[in-house]
This record gives sequence, C-alpha cells and structure tokens, in this order.
Amino acid sequence: MDTLNQSHVFIGLITNIVFEPYFKRSAKSIFGDESKLYQIQYNELYKKEYQNQLKDSTIIIIWLNIESLFPGIIESSYQDNVLDAKNHSGNILDICVKLCSDVMKCTNARILFFLFEDYFTQLYNVTGYCYSSFVDDINITLCKMLSHDITTIDLKRIIASISITDAYDYRGKIRWNAPYSKLLINETVKEINKHINIDKGVSKKCLVLDCDNVLWGGIISEDGIENLKLGGIGSGRVYQNFQRFVLSLYYHGVILAVCSKNELSDVITVFREHNEMILKEHHIACFQVNWDNKPGNIKRISDLLNIGTDSIVFVDDSINEIDAVNSMLPEVFTILYERYMSYDKFSCFNLKDNINITSVEDRNQTYKTNQYRRNLHILHSDSSDYIEALNMKINIRKTSPIEFNRISELSQRTNKCTNGKRYTVTEIKNRFFLENIQQYSISVSDCFSDLGIVGTMEVEDDCLTLFVLSCRALGREIEFKMLDFISEKYTIDKIIFHPTGKNEDTKIIITNKFPSATFVYEYTHMIV
Repeated sequence: MDTLNQSHVFIGLITNIVFEPYFKRSAKSIFGDESKLYQIQYNELYKKEYQNQLKDSTIIIIWLNIESLFPGIIESSYQDNVLDAKNHSGNILDICVKLCSDVMKCTNARILFFLFEDYFTQLYNVTGYCYSSFVDDINITLCKMLSHDITTIDLKRIIASISITDAYDYRGKIRWNAPYSKLLINETVKEINKHINIDKGVSKKCLVLDCDNVLWGGIISEDGIENLKLGGIGSGRVYQNFQRFVLSLYYHGVILAVCSKNELSDVITVFREHNEMILKEHHIACFQVNWDNKPGNIKRISDLLNIGTDSIVFVDDSINEIDAVNSMLPEVFTILYERYMSYDKFSCFNLKDNINITSVEDRNQTYKTNQYRRNLHILHSDSSDYIEALNMKINIRKTSPIEFNRISELSQRTNKCTNGKRYTVTEIKNRFFLENIQQYSISVSDCFSDLGIVGTMEVEDDCLTLFVLSCRALGREIEFKMLDFISEKYTIDKIIFHPTGKNEDTKIIITNKFPSATFVYEYTHMIV
C-alpha cells in the first residue's frame, strides 16, 4: 500500500530582534499558506519547544543584530579613545560560532547566516561617511571560521540594493526592537527563496545565445570579423562584459549553446581568432548556426543535449525572434538583449557557488562529443550493437567524501531518470556515516570521452532512498546496470519516490525490477 508524506517550507528564524508582522506575511506570499515561521530567541536555543521547531524546519536562518547584542558598539567603533569596540569582537565571534555549532547538532536543514551590518547609525550626519572596518573585519573572520556547510549572506549588499533609507524602521526599532522595514524583509525572504531553490535544484540549465549584437557588436556577414565591436574599451566593452558574465555562468554549471542565423564557418572563426573573445569554442556545448528558424534550432539543441526545452533560457537582440520563440516554444524563458540592460532577468538561474570545475568540464566534453555518438548510433541501428560499439566502462563504487558535492548536485539537478529525492551536501555527509546506509557513485566512460560521475544510489536498510542518473548518460542502459547491482546486493522492499513531473518512466523501470516493493511518495512543496 502506498503512503503519502506532504512537506512544506518551515523556516526556523534564530534572532535577537523582532521581524513581525512583516516576515511571516512575506514568507506566506512566496512559499504558500502552509508555510510556517518559527522565531527562536538565540540565547534560548535549548528550550524543548525550540528544539522541536529546529527539527521541523526546512531551512534555518541565523540573523543577529550586532547593535542589539552590544548596544552602542557601532558608534564606539568610531571612538577608540572612548571605548575600544574591538575588545568585543572576540565575544561576538564566540557567540556566533557556538550558536552555529549548537544549531548544527539539532538539525540537518540548510543554515543561512546573515552577516552583520553597520548602516543604522546617525553619526554619518555629523562626521560624514568615514569608514570603520570593525563590522567588515568581524564578517570576514566569520566567513573563515564558520563551517562550509553554512551559507553566509551579505546583508549589507541587500540593504544597498534598496537603499539605506528604505531599509530601516526607526519607530519599529525604538518601540518593538524591530529595526528593519517591510521592504528589506521582503527582499531577504526573496534571498531565502533563492537559496531554497538552489538546494532543491530548481533552476534553468542551459543558456542559448544569439551572436550578432549579443556576443559582439555588428553583423559578421556584413561587417567582417575585423570590424566587429568587441573589446575592453569603447563601444565593444558592453559585449565583452556580457561575455565575461556568461563565462561566470558556465563556471557555475550552466550549459552554453549558440543559436544564430549566420554561416557556421564565420562564427567559428570569431570564436577561434578574435583576440578579444572571452568565450572560447570549448565553452560552447552546441552550435546551431544556420539560416533555419530559431525555435526549430532551439528544439534541436534540446534534443542534442537531452534536456527539456523548459530548462532553456534564450537571449536574442531581435524582438521578432523573441516573439517567435515565445509563440512556438512558450516553455523557453526568453530575454531580450539590450546594450545597457540590467542582468536581473538572469535570476531564473539558481546556481551553487561551489560547483566542481572538473565536473563542469567533463559534462561539457560529453555534450560536445554527443554528435559523434549520434553518428555511431546511425551506423548501428540495433541498440545492443550501438552500446557494444561505444565500448563503455561502468564503475559502481562506494561514495567517497570528496564526491559529496557532485552527488548532491546530481540529486538536485536531475528531473528525469531519478526517484526525485533531493539531498544537500550536509545531508549526504551526515547520512554517509550511518551504519545502515550505503551510498554509491557511478562513473562512466566510452570510446569518445570520460563522462565522470553521472549517477548515484543510496540504500537505507532495505529501502532504495536515492536513484539518479544524469540525462547526458541516458540511452545506454546504464540505469538497468545500476538496478542489477542493487538487486544483487539487497532485498529492496521499499522505494522513496518524489514525482518531478518528468520521472514517471523511471518509476516504471524501478517497479519492473522490484515489483513487490512499496513506493513511499513524498511530494515536495515547489518553490518558484
């Protein structure tokens, strides 16, 4: 008999100030009415009520206000002859490190630590905007001292994005110890949502780029490579800056593709020979450069990369091309490129900041060599002959700690060949050391390239809790080899399953292998 477990977003907010009435209202507007907010006093963490709330929380927020910890400390940091505020920095660091350590003992939930800010002072009115490094020094030290499993959030940058004037509520601070405005709290809840999405792997995967007047200024077929606008100064600077931004997306795990109405030889020449290009040919997983319509080319990119069109972001400077894609492929997220646009729309990507560069390069090499595999498949129409011709080597082994980040990434980014279970690095690390849990990594290579780690599995007692195979490794019967491995070692009577909207076929494959096993369904509240 199937069982059902409905989960939602429960936020544990550990603080020394007041956030109501705005925080809960803002959280419900983003996460839904079923979300909960537990506000926990930082110095009362070990109360039983708070302990239970920490265990229930989906995500933990630690947000301490430095002035509430030590009233007057900000002003004192400018008056060393009156009070050496730096004497308190050790106490502040001790409080924060101990608090984080205590929280980590209570929960496996993701922890976000909001760093300190020092903008709420009236001294600037009389002294001018002189600089004190006091708070910045504490923040820098905290980033070094806190566990890598804790994400630090730059609160000063969030405040700067909306302005200092709009970030504070002076009346609220005096009356209720609630110093922050509704606007600032709304922005911080959006930031929390961003990090939940990152943990859940809710992100676009591929950026498809036009070339002319996007990657460079001018039209190559008309202006020639020597007259393109591209460089560190002048009118070409905006295009080089955009390329630099795109390259940063690549190094954070985004697949790059090119879709342009041009001659392929001309575009490749620019990538190879223009000395001001930041993006290089090897960064691009797929080129669709021809005179066909762009929606059709984007669909071909989707097929070549074996990803859904709903995972694609398309950038073009032509409103007509954008409208065509919106009409024919409405699930593709489109961005109209403008020379002086902001990059706000690229927030549709929710990217980890600690992506393994090796896995990025391995994945890109796989995509680039997929055309060779397709050609080989054409020569061997029979699937078994094709798989034999690939000369695959599959290595299934116990996971090692160095692979935790990759295993977490696979669980979060894969939506098709997966049981849908998402794990953070912290969760994988904690589960790794439990005696009744075994975790496995799957590496694959073939005659064209080394695909690296493309799959992962986890068994807890007799329950299959994790089953994931990257989309770029599909079509080679690797998933069946993985299930064969598990069936030979374990008697599986239960399977955890999270519907993703795309993994129904995976459920059928697992069911066929373990027909008597019970599926335990877990529906995760989707965050957008």
